Amino acid sequence: MTRALLKDELITEARKKLEALFTGVDFIRRVAVRQEIRNRSGPDFVVELFGREKNHVLLIETRLKGEPRLAREAVNSLLLEKCKWSAACPVFMAPYISEAAAQICRENHVGFIDLAGNCQMAFDNLFIHTRGHENPYKNKRQLKSLSRPKTSRIIRVLLNNPRRQWQTQELARQAAVSLGLVSNVKQLLKDKEWIDTVKKKIVLTRPEALLEEWIASAAAAAPLYCYNDSMDFVEIENALVDYCHKNNRRCAFTGLSGALHLASGIDIYRQVQACISGRAEVDLEALGFKPAGKQQANVALIQTGDPGIYHGMRQVMPSSRLQYSRPSEKTIKTIEAQIQTPIHIISPIQIYFDLRVTFKEPENTAAKILKQVIEPSW
Repeated sequence: MTRALLKDELITEARKKLEALFTGVDFIRRVAVRQEIRNRSGPDFVVELFGREKNHVLLIETRLKGEPRLAREAVNSLLLEKCKWSAACPVFMAPYISEAAAQICRENHVGFIDLAGNCQMAFDNLFIHTRGHENPYKNKRQLKSLSRPKTSRIIRVLLNNPRRQWQTQELARQAAVSLGLVSNVKQLLKDKEWIDTVKKKIVLTRPEALLEEWIASAAAAAPLYCYNDSMDFVEIENALVDYCHKNNRRCAFTGLSGALHLASGIDIYRQVQACISGRAEVDLEALGFKPAGKQQANVALIQTGDPGIYHGMRQVMPSSRLQYSRPSEKTIKTIEAQIQTPIHIISPIQIYFDLRVTFKEPENTAAKILKQVIEPSW
């Protein structure tokens, strides 16, 4: 099942799940499920377990989603309700409970159970623990939405400015998207407790979780246009910049071409990797570049019509280009002239994304950008 449950459906399914869970347990003679309402408040329902020697009471609070924010809300409600009972075990239920939400329950000594079959409950001589069941209610559309171009613009802005507090209007303007989309993404990230709202401003609280989920949700790598050329990397970069300037396109370097300007220890520059704007065909054969397979190419280009890719790009210092300028083959005057051509690199966040998703470079290369550049900004 992939559609979301309604509240009444969840209650019905939750009751069935609990009855099935305890039916057949040796020391429990009977299971009774009833709704408990006290002055229009109280848990969604109460489960009474009639044992051979002792009875037990479970207070059940349900939510339509098992994300951390909703789990914390349910846990707080259960802990308050527990104070009204002489002895009761609080239990949170949802269609599927994420690991982060499960951890919230554990930290507060609240049991949990979902309709997928994951659960953890402990009282007296009974301990039940099951994890590993996948989410049958997964909203695939919602997960994929994180990698959609306009949603990705919002994520880039947040990750490129991890300590900034954003008003909704400011974030929409910076990402060049609608207020409605920002509100939808805001709610999704808030449910996962990746952002907080302080004085109606959006504050990123779990940048590492958002970054990993954004990468994991990427449906497919962007198509690459691969070429070979006999020029060295400085000359290739200059040729690409000149081509884009003459054809009114934006050019910014990413992947390996960006990483080596940001982090130390990246000493293998085997392929120029860049983003070129626009949807019209790129004709690099006119420059003498020859089409090649991905593994054999020394030039790999991402062509994109999404301007959000370029958010946070920066200009490279000429001196940084000396590390791959082949000084033994050129005069000092030639080198100085070639490295003066202004080139730009994509933001560290996009470089990290492209290294892992688009170019699939060795993990240690991306890890250096993460450890040396991105994490210190958090």
